[in-house]
Amino acid sequence: MEITENMKTTEKIACVPTAGDYGIITDMLIQRCLGYKTMPCPPMTKRTLELGARYSPDMICTPFKISLGNFIEAAENGANVIIMLGIVCRLGFFDILQKQILDDLGYDCEMLILFDYLPTVSGEFPTINNMYECLRAINPDLTKEKFYSIFEIMAKVTFDKDYLADFMRRNIAFEVHKGEYEKHYNDYLQEAGNVQSVIEAEEIFAKYKEKIESVAINKPEKPIQIGIIGEIYVVIEPFANCNIEKWLAKRKVEIIRPSDWSSTGVAIWSLPELIKNSGGYVNYNIGSTANDVIAQAHQMMKGGIDGIIHVKPASCSPEITGMSILQNMSRDYNIPIMYLTFDTGTSETGVHTRLEAFYDMVTMKRERD
Repeated sequence: MEITENMKTTEKIACVPTAGDYGIITDMLIQRCLGYKTMPCPPMTKRTLELGARYSPDMICTPFKISLGNFIEAAENGANVIIMLGIVCRLGFFDILQKQILDDLGYDCEMLILFDYLPTVSGEFPTINNMYECLRAINPDLTKEKFYSIFEIMAKVTFDKDYLADFMRRNIAFEVHKGEYEKHYNDYLQEAGNVQSVIEAEEIFAKYKEKIESVAINKPEKPIQIGIIGEIYVVIEPFANCNIEKWLAKRKVEIIRPSDWSSTGVAIWSLPELIKNSGGYVNYNIGSTANDVIAQAHQMMKGGIDGIIHVKPASCSPEITGMSILQNMSRDYNIPIMYLTFDTGTSETGVHTRLEAFYDMVTMKRERD
């Protein structure tokens, strides 16, 4: 594989795997805490998945394959630093194998894994100070004051972004003028990624909150509500889940999807709270974000949701463990759950066919009840 001149340069050009619309947050972290330039991975296509699958072990999970495809395409465009997070599940081991694969392919990329030494077992989770120490090990010039200031901005933008995304998700199926929600939301992302203070972030959020909440909708009093839960990467990345949210929105479904970083990311820091919210269906840590998924499902069912779609990558052990618990919950509350597993061979047509059957079942159940 030919190495480009840009890949040999000493300038740090970093990329992280694509994960929904959280690029503005990771860019803040990398640019402001580490001082690196950032390069977004090219838009994901069938080629991305094919590249990742071609060079990955067969039985490894789907996020590994997709992120490897991201890195190969980014390296082709000149990225020379690959950044991974090292918390929860097998994600913390991705960097070792992916680095070796990239080396074997001839890409001269530095691999950095953030937060890899932080405790993530037995209910112990990293603190903000842990994160600072990890970043400072990479960038000794990062002061604690600067880090806390950056972290405060990142947290503010994350919560604001997730609020707007959740409001849009619940109402986009019913907008009168199609495309308004997405336009305002994308405009917000453009501006929010450049904010320099919490005050500025609040001003931009207030502006777009008013715009998004003012979009004209024609929403029935009690629309069909379907929740989406599961492994966080497959939940938040449309390419990884065959764009199921857009499919549901076209059927006039109100989508309930709390699995954003501001809910999941904060929730996994409080395992006792998750166990409490699970309603007695689980009383210990079953790994990764599966406890959060069970707590989310329980809260949705208590609220009388019409149906739930559980998504996961192939071979995701914590989610497989959680499925048996979810099945018991489904039986007790008489609320259907559909389980979708995604891998490189998953057909979008097949997924949408199953969604059609599930939607019909949920609609008939609503009419019968």
